[in-house]
Amino acid sequence: MGKGVVPDSHPTNASSARSAALKMADVVLILGARLNWIFHHGEAPKWNPEAKFIQVDISAEETGRNSESAEHSLLGDVGVVATQLLTWLGDWTFDLNSSEYMAKIRQAKEKNEKIASLTAQGPSMPLKYARAFDVMKTTLHNLSQPSEGRICYMAESTNTMDISRSIFPLEHPRLRLDAGTYATMGFGLPYAIAASEAYNALTSQVFSGPTKRKKTVAIEDDSAFDLSVMEIETMARMGMDIAIFVINNGGIYFGDSDTAENWQAKHEKTKGGKPGLRSWALGWEVKYQKLAEACGGLGFLVRTPEELKKATLTAYNATVPVIVNVVIQSGKTEKAVSHSLDKLMYGH
Repeated sequence: MGKGVVPDSHPTNASSARSAALKMADVVLILGARLNWIFHHGEAPKWNPEAKFIQVDISAEETGRNSESAEHSLLGDVGVVATQLLTWLGDWTFDLNSSEYMAKIRQAKEKNEKIASLTAQGPSMPLKYARAFDVMKTTLHNLSQPSEGRICYMAESTNTMDISRSIFPLEHPRLRLDAGTYATMGFGLPYAIAASEAYNALTSQVFSGPTKRKKTVAIEDDSAFDLSVMEIETMARMGMDIAIFVINNGGIYFGDSDTAENWQAKHEKTKGGKPGLRSWALGWEVKYQKLAEACGGLGFLVRTPEELKKATLTAYNATVPVIVNVVIQSGKTEKAVSHSLDKLMYGH
């Protein structure tokens, strides 16, 4: 929700140089957030070990949490405290041009953005996350620039959230929702319904940016989409024009097979009680788009940048729910996913 409070185009926005910003920070003012796992609990090596945290929170129980002390915490409503701080600062301004810190941030941003641009121009077949998201972003921006604030994004599942966060820029707040503090999965489609209703209902008084009506775009990994898939019926019944992009790699985090034949062979082994499909595997190229068609919406199966561009155009202009089933590289691996519990129990 907070992304866009400082527009991504603003020269002091360091979201594309996050690691450098945290590691070099001397003083950190925390507004509308908490020093939890999302911010690495304020700990080194992600943060400068000498950094001083000024946490503003309306809850006294949260002040000082995950920091050495509550010495610099400020108890109160963020809006009130921010106004007081601005009054206290008076006419003082920060000189961006003479700041060594900001110079290093700019260098890190340029480096990271160059790498991201090269990654987005990778092979067309099979699609990967970065290339697929770049096609979607370019197409959507040609239809509506971020400055208009016409699109509200939903992102669900680890890969989709992490990668899309830096690819789809925002110029206004309250235009992006994801798993948030509790890392909850299964929220994507319900959030999309709520956002569409909040902005587009006849009695709506919710605003963000110059444009009142919003197009809701839900970007879902296939594993997360599975958790609330039948909300597509709710969208169709309520006449919501939500665009859903299912990033289909055939698994949780990654798929298990690169071809239908390989998947089928492993499936037969699994049915016979032998080692076959891994625990994170899903079905092979499940035809999720047909669920939209079954409910009166539109569905598209895409594999190439050209197909994805065409489907994105249609999804944006549609007046019914749309599912764009984006088949990408499986990311197949034979190495098991490592979790903290594995390390705790088995030491590896």
